[in-house]
This record gives sequence, C-alpha cells and structure tokens, in this order.
Amino acid sequence: MHAESRGRVLADTVAGLQRRYGSAAVHRGDEPDSGERAAWETGIPALDVHIAPGGLPRGRITLLQAARSGTSGRLTLLQALAARASREGDVVYVDVAASLDPGFLADLGADLDSCLAVLPGRGRWREGLAMARALVVAGSPWVGVALGRQRPRDAEIEQALNGLVEAVHRRRAVCVVAAPAPAAAPLAYASSLTLSCLPAGWQESHGDITGLRVTLEVTKSRLHAPGAIDTLLLRYPRPSAT
Repeated sequence: MHAESRGRVLADTVAGLQRRYGSAAVHRGDEPDSGERAAWETGIPALDVHIAPGGLPRGRITLLQAARSGTSGRLTLLQALAARASREGDVVYVDVAASLDPGFLADLGADLDSCLAVLPGRGRWREGLAMARALVVAGSPWVGVALGRQRPRDAEIEQALNGLVEAVHRRRAVCVVAAPAPAAAPLAYASSLTLSCLPAGWQESHGDITGLRVTLEVTKSRLHAPGAIDTLLLRYPRPSAT
C-alpha cells in the first residue's frame, strides 16, 4: 500500500473513532489537550469507583433505568446528581415525569439559582427531549431528564432523541435520563451507560424512613465492561437541612 493510501486510511479511521468516542479520544501528540475530564465525578464513591470509574461520561447519554415497575430510586438519584452538579455550574432539569420538588432539591444541597426547571407537561417525552436538545445546543453543560410512566410510541420519540444524542456529543455535555421500566427501545439503544436501579430496602431511624437503599447494576456500557454492581444509600434530607 502506498504511503498516501495508508495516510488516507489512517485519517478515515481516526475520524471514525472520534465520531464514536469523542474528539478527545484520539489526537496527535502535538495537539493541545483541552484539560477537560472525560467524565464528571458524582461524588458518590459507589458510582465513581465501582460502577462508572471516574464518573459519568461526558458527551454521552447515561440512562437510569428502573429494574421493575414501582419504586426504584431513579428519580431521587437523578435529583441528587442534579443538586451536586448545580453547586459546580448551571443545570437543566427537564421534568417530563412532573415529579420535581424544588424544596426537596434545595434540601439535597442544590444551588437553585443555578437550576433551570423545564416543564414540558406530563408524558410529553418528545417535547421534553427536544427542549433538552435546544438547551444543550445553547451551552448547558449538564442536563437531567426525568421521564414518567406515560410514554408515546417509540417512533414518535426517536427523532427527538437522536437530536439530543448528537447535541450532547458535540457539546460534550453530561446528560442523565431517568426512565421507568421497561425502557423505550430507542432510549436503551442511544445510551452509552445504562444503570438498572433496584430497591434494596428502606433506611429507618427511630421509626421514620430516612432513605432508600438502591442496588445499581451496569447492564450496558460502551466504556467499561458491563456487570458491575453496588448498593448505595439515598438519604432523604430533613426539611431545611443544610
């Protein structure tokens, strides 16, 4: 193979890898590194160390999927992640599930001035995903999408979801989507990291429920080997707690 042909094949391969894994995944040694981490640290050891080493990926969709119908902890976990992210910068929370409680978010330690709540209406998945995409394109670095049990047909959300995936990839944003069981097929396919949430029992203190233990299992990962599993405690904060 001539040198020119080898160079063209190499360039095409590099371009393909960058499209699939992000522009920072492959670059020449003399190209400056942006310094941006490939993952966002959640501050939860069970996640950052065992489940998703280094944290949740930037430029990709992370799916928090209920392992079964009923209580799963996925929405509480999403709000806890959003609260932490708000202490670092701007956060978008798209509440398709109509379950967001700003008071609970504040009790989790959120900086409400950094939070933008988006309310597309209960069950309006397509509109919520399209709004999330628009805000990512506008520069939002962290977006959470809470999807409820009412959902449209897969074909109706596929186009909006594809637009969100592309925007998140281009902007290297952190995007976390919480969905009920069973997850919509386009959403399951679009995610690079899927964490199944299974309740493992309530945490009680002096007769009061103070939290929920949730077992997280990596059921899909394009970044690490799937199968990692760990249990974390989602504490319910006291009203007006610091």
